[in-house]
Amino acid sequence: MKIQFWGVRGSIPAPGPATSFFGGNTSCLFLHDDDEPLVILDAGTGIRGLGMELLRNYPNNKDIHLFFSHTHWDHIQGLPFFAPLYIPDYTINIYGPVHYEKTLEEILDRQMEYTYFPVRVAELQAKIKYHELKEGVIKLNGYSVQSKYLNHPVLCLGYKFTKNGKSFVYCTDHEPYYNFLDDEETAEEMNQIVDEQNGRLLDFINRADLLVMDSQYTAKEYSAHVGWGHCSTDYTLDLAIKAGVSRYALFHHDPDRTDEQEKQIIADLLEKKEDSKQPREIFGAREGLTIDI
Repeated sequence: MKIQFWGVRGSIPAPGPATSFFGGNTSCLFLHDDDEPLVILDAGTGIRGLGMELLRNYPNNKDIHLFFSHTHWDHIQGLPFFAPLYIPDYTINIYGPVHYEKTLEEILDRQMEYTYFPVRVAELQAKIKYHELKEGVIKLNGYSVQSKYLNHPVLCLGYKFTKNGKSFVYCTDHEPYYNFLDDEETAEEMNQIVDEQNGRLLDFINRADLLVMDSQYTAKEYSAHVGWGHCSTDYTLDLAIKAGVSRYALFHHDPDRTDEQEKQIIADLLEKKEDSKQPREIFGAREGLTIDI
């Protein structure tokens, strides 16, 4: 499996000289392997460049599988600019968490209403198929794809792709479960639920060859952002160590974070990692980087 990063930023695009090393586009990853369908994870602004790449270098691959973690703006805003949507012989399979007020199709259609965008969904030429997911496992050719609910202000899924004993976990927009109720009577019960949910996430990422995970805040910053649905770098590193992850990529970089600040955060984590055997590699996700697992 090859994983390539096309967008690594969280919340809003952050282009400019201070972010040029890691990149300013919002979330988008590309997963490909020999004899497997093309897989995309999220459609942040990075998907625009990826779409052009597919037309240039994968002209015979017309079957694309696009997995949304969730439908917040920074993860869907690049979709209307994805070139294969406008070409008749493409089939785009779109997967995402089930919503109970609107369908996945309705949610994505609304950002292309004529008020916001000059091309309507009805005018797209590709064949589009929607697949609403809950927690579970689906087969996609040689991939086993497991989905897991994450802790975020909207329904959000993490994905684990496994093939030939190798696994890649995409786990963006999550924060640790915690007891948000100030109630002594229910404290014991709530703490038990919290421990159970955090334990299920640990099982989900267990022994992953590559973990790409939300690491938007430092520990100091997180204290002012509890409930926003994002992790601290210290928490994510601790989780990766406990799970025996081989490679951990910091992802969903804060839009206010400069390259130099991000490099310092990674350097600090590497110092803490010296006391542990896992993970063997810690790095910041950056646009253009390709990982083989």
